[in-house]
Amino acid sequence: MQNFTKEDIKKNAVVNELSVEIRLTLPTTPLKTQQWAEQFCTMFNFKLSETDWGADRFQAVITTETSDADLQCMLCIEWLCEAIWLEPIGTQQSPSTLFNYLMQA
Repeated sequence: MQNFTKEDIKKNAVVNELSVEIRLTLPTTPLKTQQWAEQFCTMFNFKLSETDWGADRFQAVITTETSDADLQCMLCIEWLCEAIWLEPIGTQQSPSTLFNYLMQA
C-alpha cells in the first residue's frame, strides 16, 4: 500500500486552469498504481471505474455522489510528465470545485 494520507493529498493539491495537480511521488508499478487509485478513492468517497492503461500513463474515471457533491473527473497518472492530476468531466464542473471538495473531505 502507498504511504500517503488525506492530509498529504490536501497539502500537495494545487488548482490549475484545467485540473487539480496532486504533487506526490508517483507509484512505481502497475500494482502500486492500482492500490494508489483505490486508496485515494476510499479516502475521498470516489468510485473508481473505466480504468485505462497506456505505455506511460494510467487514467480512470472517478465519481462521487454524496449529499454535498455530485462530481465526476478523470484521475490521471503520467510517468512521462511525472504528474498526478484530476480533470473535471463535463461543463458543470471546474478544477476549483474539485479542489474545494478535496479540502472539505
